[in-house]
Amino acid sequence: MTDRSVRAKQSQDEAAELLRGMFVDLAGARARAHDLVRSSSDPITLSYARQVLGIAHREQGDLPRALRELRTAMRLAEEAGSRTRRADVQATLGGTLATAGRTREGLEHLDAAIAVLRGTERATALTRRGWVYITAQGRFDEGAADMTRAVERFAAEGDQVWHARALNLLGYACLFRGALEAADRHFALAGRISTELGDDFTHAVTVQNHSYVAYLAGDLPRAFALLGEAAEAFAKTGATTADLVIDRSTAYLTAGLLPEARESVASALEEGSWPAKEQADLLSVQARVALAAGDHDRAESTASRAARILTHQGREWFAARVQLVALTARHARSRRTSPALRRDALALVERSRRLRIPEHVQVLLLAATIVGDAEPGLADELLREAERAKRHDAALTRALGWLATARRQMAAGRTAATLRACERGLSAIAEHQSLLGSDELRALASARGQELATLGLRSALAAGRPRQVLHWTERWRGTVVDAPSVVHRDVDTARDLAALRSQTQQANSARDAGQPTAHLERRIADLERRIRERHLLRSGRASGAHDPAGADGARAEVSELLDTLAEHDTTLVELFTLDGDLHAVVAHRGRARLVHVGDLAKAVQAQEYARFLLTRAGRGQSVALAQAGARLQAALLGDQAVPGSGPVLVSAPNQLQRLPWALLPALTDRAVSSTPSARLWLRASRRRPASDRRSFIVGPGLASGGAEVETLRRHDPDAAHLAGDTATVQACLAGIDGAALVHIAAHGSFRKDNPLFSSIELADGPLMVHDLERLARPPHRVVLSACETGDMQPVGADELLGLSVSLLAMGSAGVVSSLVKVHDHATAEVMTHLHAALRDGESGAAAMLLTRQAVADDQLLLATAVSFTALGT
Repeated sequence: MTDRSVRAKQSQDEAAELLRGMFVDLAGARARAHDLVRSSSDPITLSYARQVLGIAHREQGDLPRALRELRTAMRLAEEAGSRTRRADVQATLGGTLATAGRTREGLEHLDAAIAVLRGTERATALTRRGWVYITAQGRFDEGAADMTRAVERFAAEGDQVWHARALNLLGYACLFRGALEAADRHFALAGRISTELGDDFTHAVTVQNHSYVAYLAGDLPRAFALLGEAAEAFAKTGATTADLVIDRSTAYLTAGLLPEARESVASALEEGSWPAKEQADLLSVQARVALAAGDHDRAESTASRAARILTHQGREWFAARVQLVALTARHARSRRTSPALRRDALALVERSRRLRIPEHVQVLLLAATIVGDAEPGLADELLREAERAKRHDAALTRALGWLATARRQMAAGRTAATLRACERGLSAIAEHQSLLGSDELRALASARGQELATLGLRSALAAGRPRQVLHWTERWRGTVVDAPSVVHRDVDTARDLAALRSQTQQANSARDAGQPTAHLERRIADLERRIRERHLLRSGRASGAHDPAGADGARAEVSELLDTLAEHDTTLVELFTLDGDLHAVVAHRGRARLVHVGDLAKAVQAQEYARFLLTRAGRGQSVALAQAGARLQAALLGDQAVPGSGPVLVSAPNQLQRLPWALLPALTDRAVSSTPSARLWLRASRRRPASDRRSFIVGPGLASGGAEVETLRRHDPDAAHLAGDTATVQACLAGIDGAALVHIAAHGSFRKDNPLFSSIELADGPLMVHDLERLARPPHRVVLSACETGDMQPVGADELLGLSVSLLAMGSAGVVSSLVKVHDHATAEVMTHLHAALRDGESGAAAMLLTRQAVADDQLLLATAVSFTALGT
């Protein structure tokens, strides 16, 4: 062998090794390939170099350049007379054509390459074809077969680089065949190998794949954490991937975090120049976001466009999944079953059954709805097939199976069987909720049980049994605040909360001085995002499913609830909605009755009108409160009397949680309290204070200067007093922790966009709901004489988030807080009367009644008193 031949062989070996390990250092491999193109004249070496450049361009999303480089690499291999080299490049070309959406053409090249290659070269081509089968066509069995053969060959030959890549893809195939444990094992081994090799790209892919396992298993906090880790890992490699955006957006959608899902996919589509395959995938996610947002026109048009592109690309499995979105949007938009809609629904059933898409049970449920009453036999057949999902590993999918059973049983008129199926489905969703440590995620997850809860309620109401209706109104109401509380004290969140307070104060000062605040607002938004993301990443509160309103427990609690109400001589008014109508269960002295109240929309309008008048009254304006009260009573009680003369407990649906109940003439002279759920009131009634400590806190900027606190201190000199510079967040948290009574005179703000950032203004900035989560023990009773501290934001299905309801969730027995902005000076006098009653041992509701009676002759004071609500006991 001549020296020239030796040098050529060395150059070829170096180029071959560069190709094999290029993902360890993608940027370095690209630079070295350019060096070889400039310095080498050997066609085999140049073929390797051009192949490396083609792959690098593909990973950066530049498909035209990638295809040019790969065709050049094939031509150079042909010129050198190397069939093996040409076939290896042809396999890469085939995979890249599939990425460009030219799937059939790509598979033709891959098949031709596999027929030529042998050994590890053939195994790499099998890996590439398996990747196309799995990610482009949804042909998971064939993809798994290719990957299994490739994994065996790479393991036998000791090729760790390709072994890790093939394991990742084999795991991906296992995911979609329902074998999550096998997938996780393959990903774990691929991760260990790639870490040992220093292959950052394969490591990033492995982390992303682990996130998808967590997502499919329903562990959203772990999925979000791993997606963040994968994003950092990909950033180090310089590679771009739409799959990461798609996975993150899909997880956001599943969690109910619609704004985050919309932002994620919209930013990707606006900022990225994606290959045709990834563009279609992003459009599919965008269609799902539009559907979740109720934008049915956009959902249908975007989904139909994505389906056409995917079908053209030969990606039938993916097209079927997005066709479900289009069909769902069409049905929601029309609400009528046309022959075309029926035909398309049944065609999609056949397609999804053949292709085994993961949403097959959703397809069956939708098709059963579309054929409906017109074809009960066919609907029953579809639901019977959907019932098989009851045996699925994932809790949310099991819940869909139980929903199918409930619908079948309801159609057959079997009420007891319907209710049993609804119970089982809701318990499955509660199992999913138990994995979520974030109150926000658990609240959003509750929406998944809405149809089951509604079916149960509808069946119970049709049966005309008040106790059973009460059970079903409570079954899925307030499950988040009813969950056991856990203290969260991570250092990073504490640091970010302190920084957020500082930046908020700086922004307020700059705003008051007329200075620019844009840079501070960006910093505030970034800190809030970090705090919220960390909140979302929390794992569940307890091992196993927490279903506080499970079938047996809830039935027992209804009896205990009625007994406890009778012991306290308290009347319960439990309002609920069904098909836009407002109903109530009214319970008194152990007996319950059903009442049809009227139109929900009118009740909501009456509520907002009353709040409007109370806000005006808080500014000292003269308003017709009696008129607002009469309108409220007509909308909420009609001509029904509230039995008894003792206390009244109201539990209302989300839409009516901002209502000043004491304004109703029938309740003016009653001690009235409200609660997110009667079950929560029952548990609050058992709570006792952990100490006899009292704390009085005064925040800055009050027109009254917190005058009521000085009066309170004269009656209770032993209470802790924090005001002025001493009323810092940390000092106040220490004073609140485990106290029997806490009074906070401070300005408050409610954040509708993110209720967990609702706050009370203190000396060093806002004390937020996130801060309260760090308390070791909740305060027993809290009085918040601040604006809007009682406001709550509906989330999910009959779930609420906000400052007052968060205190109840943490274990406080009762909270008195304002529903609207109140007058500072009037509030000071109202609070003085309130505390006089509390010192005499009255409950929050009874103390508010005595306060209203004491100030009844002064319209401003009475309006202020009515603006406060007693939550809990």
